[in-house]
Amino acid sequence: MFELLPGIGLRLPHHAGTLRFGMSEHTSRWAVSTICDIRTESVCCVAWAFSGAYRGLAIDVLGAPEGQHAGRLGYVELRRSPCDCSGAEPQGPALVPVMHEGVDLFGRPRDDVASHLPTDSRVNHGIARTGGYIQSIGLRSPFWAVSYD
Repeated sequence: MFELLPGIGLRLPHHAGTLRFGMSEHTSRWAVSTICDIRTESVCCVAWAFSGAYRGLAIDVLGAPEGQHAGRLGYVELRRSPCDCSGAEPQGPALVPVMHEGVDLFGRPRDDVASHLPTDSRVNHGIARTGGYIQSIGLRSPFWAVSYD
């Protein structure tokens, strides 16, 4: 189970620890590598980035952009992988719970969990008008200086 901790970071499954905003790249990589293989990514305007996959979820981890906290963990995102190559939205719960305030955000239709989403999260709700499940959710550190827009 993953647990979103707004303003703090992301608790990883299997006692792998917590990705805390402000951690170093090395410490962040070590924590995520205990649950999955990781690969380096290239993302514009950030100090470093890597990703991994864990039981149908992609994990994206980014270092903060230039500035006072450059090089420190600044953003984490969990994305549901499409069930097939068509890119269609998942129509059922994720294999691994993504919890916030005791609610599995990826385990119930998005309309059921809308009131439980962290206020400062970046959410991809998907394109279906009804039903459907959240596609991804990301949290940024309190010191993140780049706008989502």
